[in-house]
Amino acid sequence: MDAIIFLSVIVQLALSSYLWLPIILLCFSFAAKLFKHTVSPVSIPGKCKKSYKFGIIITAHRETKFLPPIVDSILKQTYQNFEIYIVVDDCDISGLHFTDERIHLLKPETPLNTNTKSIQYAIDRFSAGTEVMVIFDPDNLLHPTFLEVMNNYYNAGYKAVQANLNPKSVNGMYEEMDNAGATFYSFLDRTARTALGFSVTMWGCGVSVLTSVYAHIKYNNKSNMGGFDKHMQAEIVQHVPVIAYAPEAVFFDEKVSDAKNLESQRARWINAYFKFFPEGFKVMLNGIFGRNVNVAFFGYNLIRPPYFLEILIAVAFIIIGYFTHQTMMFFWIGSLLTFLISFISIVLLFSPAKSRNGLWYMPLFFFHQVRSMLKIGLNKRSILKTEHFKVLYIDDVI
Repeated sequence: MDAIIFLSVIVQLALSSYLWLPIILLCFSFAAKLFKHTVSPVSIPGKCKKSYKFGIIITAHRETKFLPPIVDSILKQTYQNFEIYIVVDDCDISGLHFTDERIHLLKPETPLNTNTKSIQYAIDRFSAGTEVMVIFDPDNLLHPTFLEVMNNYYNAGYKAVQANLNPKSVNGMYEEMDNAGATFYSFLDRTARTALGFSVTMWGCGVSVLTSVYAHIKYNNKSNMGGFDKHMQAEIVQHVPVIAYAPEAVFFDEKVSDAKNLESQRARWINAYFKFFPEGFKVMLNGIFGRNVNVAFFGYNLIRPPYFLEILIAVAFIIIGYFTHQTMMFFWIGSLLTFLISFISIVLLFSPAKSRNGLWYMPLFFFHQVRSMLKIGLNKRSILKTEHFKVLYIDDVI
């Protein structure tokens, strides 16, 4: 019986630690700014001694209408040492016409139907001397200084760098909700970790890495079925000193604008979390036994449950504690309140004024995430694919 009680306490402490994590990171990141003076590679004059050659990969699947805008934003870069590799998988390309010789339109003979295969298809066709690869979704847009900033970071010695994702627009209720959540996670997984010197979480887009580092990654069938970025970052973090975050390297995407897309997007993310949970746990153990705090902390965050699940877990333990052990009940009430306070504080502190309106809709956002759990068993891409609607150019956004 004592062993069961001890195990229960350990499990509860482990689960509740994620509710306390935001307030801890918020406090430590402010302390780091006060006592630790860090200089961004962008602000160091004369630092760039080398002009890295970038291979920009855009993976398009069955849709091409967003390709002209992203290509336009790339061609307007202040840094011009790049080539663009557009993998048009199962697409009609009759309406695409690009004249710049640096643009390579790649159409596989048979559909690939996975991001990992599309990325590798582009890499296999890189021109000689390509040192850094950057991955984008078709609906992304790049700020004109994006590649210039990235070149600075690689000159500073980094081997993998995640860029800063911003919304193209925040005009509706669902876009405000989506952006409020994105602000919270961006602080938690990137801003705070950078302040403390830890590796940041990578998205599946806006991520750049040395081609020599990416060559170490081996994908399996699980990665080919979605959530490839989970496996990618789990591999990269173990091959580089630190995954850097470049807040000055800004790119844009379209936020979800309706309930259907929100639930489909979250269903994919939840499915990827459970699918790659063992891999995240392995990364954490590798960091612990390898005495690498950076890798261990990265793995600890890889296995962090989605926060709507954390809230449900907290409520469940509060109810159990009410009938069994009131100390447990009050502990979980305190943990839940601490998380809610930290969430609101982070969104208020780090999001634009318009996005703060999303806080009013968080109960609805929570409801849609619970509903998305019902979709995690769906495998049809047509159902779980996020639809985008607004065709905007970079001049419309900045």
